Amino acid sequence: MPHSTKTTVTAGQSVPAELVQAFATHRDRPAMHDQDHRLSYGDLAAFVQAFRDQMLEDGPVGVFGAPGTLMGAAATAAVVCGRPFVHLDPAMPQAVLTNIVDELQVGTIITSQPAKPGQLPAHCRVITAQSCLEAPQAPRAPLIAADVAPTDIIYLVATSGTTGRPKCIPVTHDAAWLSYRWRDAYTPYDPAMKVGIYIFAIWEMFRPLRDGSELYFPGLNDLMSPQALVGFIARSGLDEMLFTPSFFEKALGAITPQIGASLPLRRVVLNGEVVSDALAAEATAKLPNTAIWNLYSICETHDICMTLVDGKRDPTQPVSVGVAMPHLRAVVLDERDQPCPAGQPGLLHFEGDRMLGPGYINRPEETAQRFRTVELEGQPRRLYDTGDQGYVTESGQIHVMGRVAHMLKLRGHSIQTRELTETLGAHLGFLKAIPWVLQTEDRGQVLIFYYTADPDQIARNHQLGITEIWQRTPQALADALAEVLPRYCIPTFLTRLEEIPLNPVSGKCDFKALPQPPQQDLAPQDDAGALPVTRLAASVLRYPLSDVDPALSFHDLGGDSLMCVDLLVLLEEAYGRQVDFDWALNLPLQRLHELLSTPSEDMDTAADFSRKGILLTGATGFLGGHVLAEAARALPPDQVIYCLVRPRNRDPQARLQAQMQAFGVAEDRVVMVSGAIDLPRFGLEPARYAQLAASAEAVIHCAAMVNLAVDPQHMVAWSQAGIATILDFCRDAGAPLAFSSSTSVFPDRGGPFPEGPVALFDGISGYGAAKIAAEQAIAASGLSASIVRLPSLCDLEAANPKDLYETILKACRASGRVPQGLCFKMTDVRAAARFLVRQAGEQGLHWCNLIGDGTVTSPEGMTALPISEWLATAPLTAPERRLLSDAPSTLQADAHYDNTSAKRLWAGLGLGDFAAVSDVAAVMARRFQSESYQSDPALT
Repeated sequence: MPHSTKTTVTAGQSVPAELVQAFATHRDRPAMHDQDHRLSYGDLAAFVQAFRDQMLEDGPVGVFGAPGTLMGAAATAAVVCGRPFVHLDPAMPQAVLTNIVDELQVGTIITSQPAKPGQLPAHCRVITAQSCLEAPQAPRAPLIAADVAPTDIIYLVATSGTTGRPKCIPVTHDAAWLSYRWRDAYTPYDPAMKVGIYIFAIWEMFRPLRDGSELYFPGLNDLMSPQALVGFIARSGLDEMLFTPSFFEKALGAITPQIGASLPLRRVVLNGEVVSDALAAEATAKLPNTAIWNLYSICETHDICMTLVDGKRDPTQPVSVGVAMPHLRAVVLDERDQPCPAGQPGLLHFEGDRMLGPGYINRPEETAQRFRTVELEGQPRRLYDTGDQGYVTESGQIHVMGRVAHMLKLRGHSIQTRELTETLGAHLGFLKAIPWVLQTEDRGQVLIFYYTADPDQIARNHQLGITEIWQRTPQALADALAEVLPRYCIPTFLTRLEEIPLNPVSGKCDFKALPQPPQQDLAPQDDAGALPVTRLAASVLRYPLSDVDPALSFHDLGGDSLMCVDLLVLLEEAYGRQVDFDWALNLPLQRLHELLSTPSEDMDTAADFSRKGILLTGATGFLGGHVLAEAARALPPDQVIYCLVRPRNRDPQARLQAQMQAFGVAEDRVVMVSGAIDLPRFGLEPARYAQLAASAEAVIHCAAMVNLAVDPQHMVAWSQAGIATILDFCRDAGAPLAFSSSTSVFPDRGGPFPEGPVALFDGISGYGAAKIAAEQAIAASGLSASIVRLPSLCDLEAANPKDLYETILKACRASGRVPQGLCFKMTDVRAAARFLVRQAGEQGLHWCNLIGDGTVTSPEGMTALPISEWLATAPLTAPERRLLSDAPSTLQADAHYDNTSAKRLWAGLGLGDFAAVSDVAAVMARRFQSESYQSDPALT
């Protein structure tokens, strides 16, 4: 995509120039916050300069990662440097992400989180945002904004991708600058303001940044749970936040007029959908001190108009979205492209050379269809066809009546009907088709694909499991579509019609005559024995109750994160308590019901929190069990180990007692704390939390998400939320921390790797990135802490079936063959446990690589095969084989590490010979001469 940096604008009259001015004016003020990072405007300027040092003129910049401070800094750097950027969402289907990169000829991708192996195209140059954040602060010349022409692109928006090939919409610098200046009159910003960033509209952050405001990025749990979102707004002291109306409606479910009156929120901007009268009335009733603004905007034209919503509109009159901004003119055309008189409905278009975008990248036909040249007033005028029906009054008030057939809106998402039809045509047989969004009475909007088919097509569709006139999209078809479509583009129903109903006047589809879904399909049947959570899941998913298996999670049943917000609202209402987003999405429904039905004064409220001791997380894990046993031996007899155990599929007390029995720990040495590290105060009542904090003299944090099937984004988000809660507890308790980190923070090969801070690297796993995020938060906290990096852990007496290297050794022993160059590090788990327990009370910040000098290598006399051949023949499960194929360096992990600090601390704690950390010869002797392996090794 061509890019120009020639300047033709007045000095200061550009978004980059205004941002650079803000960096200088507000240098010492906070600019961006999230769960893990806090950047000042000066930090942001340094980040931009570090990015510029690595920048090449190689096309638009892809900004990869979930919205947060690092992603916000990366996007800001691209804008200031005059580089158009496009957001690459890690959750995009692979085909969609690749198509965006190829379509735009993206040369550089800046990542704010690790990518999965192969997720980013190999030809792209990758810069990590973390490297820009940690760049040396050498003396530099003052930052200067890039010269940009008005028609240069500031950013690109990739639309829904209803064919797997999203349309990329460029927004010009001129349109953005004019829009920001115009909206300042309605919604001004200043340095005293705190603005919440709605993560689905990331480009909105540049508006408040220009004026020195503080930006706050909510975490996933904060955003997806209405109650947690209200808490985030209150806790952060937010003055403003933007939402789509449907998302805002969900948030209002957690707000009473009393809560609303106490919130700091002074302004809400709604954008992306029609604001209903009911929503306006509810918002003004529940948020009496908050101004509600309705913004009408389209990517192709940027902002259009906005109005203040007061909830007092006359329902007999059509809705007005306001008067078009000065650089746009509303034009209503009839079906013959003739202007409609004031007040007469027609197809809504907009004219404005400085606001209309140049069209869709590499889509000349679609650009010509939507950016049309029409003769008006004797002159050719370039107009944008909005896809909306509406009219304009004599005073210029714009009234939007609804969408026309080629563009649909579903919960704030735009869906191109022609593209969706073409994509479905590759799977489903039909003659004619009409995708349509219906508003149902009980559960909101539903995407339905109406179609007609001949007998041959009906017969072929039967092979896909499509046998009914009203058919829920079969799971196999939904899975195939999910490879190229966002989840919201997959129809809920496939509906076969005898014929498409036509309007007798226009001859076009009569959308009002399209049939509603059968009521019995949308409402759960009356089953007195059904669990409440099962009923609610069925209602959100719009499944018959009989189709909802309580042994499966909401996600397993086909629910996505946005649908889970609906489920959260219903769960919190039904069970009368706050619900963790991760639980709602991922726990089996039966287990979720058990947890939510347990009174909040759980078994731990009866436990005695008055005795002194330590807090241990991860006690039911492999390392945690050994730490529990070691702590029971090492602590004074009057002290206890408080074990924080997360309620999951099994009862937490039963899991902990099984661990205690296995390690011979007496019951009077352990106190269970039922809670979760990613919940504020571990989910405890304030008084119970305060009592626990008063008793804990040290914290050992061993809990970790090590499920290799979990995506890196979720793993890092969980780690960030968890370490924030742990650090808050350490502050409240005045307790030092011992944290079990991992050598996954380093590459498998190379070195020597330091005992100190590290940065993300290309190809890092989600587990490694999560550990780095935790290490950084600990180092920045100012607390006394020991960061103990461990490689694979071994127990000579009983191999850990969940350890990947134990799995590799077992496969080598079973096959009698080893992969060429096999090598890796192992640390004795008992040595690690002794070190963590004794190091837990130390003051100051310590980094140590608790790794022995020896390396596990291939036994003598065994046949060595090339890695590819070994993987093809070794007795591994399919997930294990795929994992090692994607990361073959795991098998040749010859990295070496500095362990000077670890040796010094080990000696200072009186733990004896450091050789006890890793007895490689003993490991190999046991693994290749004994029958001690447990069966069925796992990856999780």
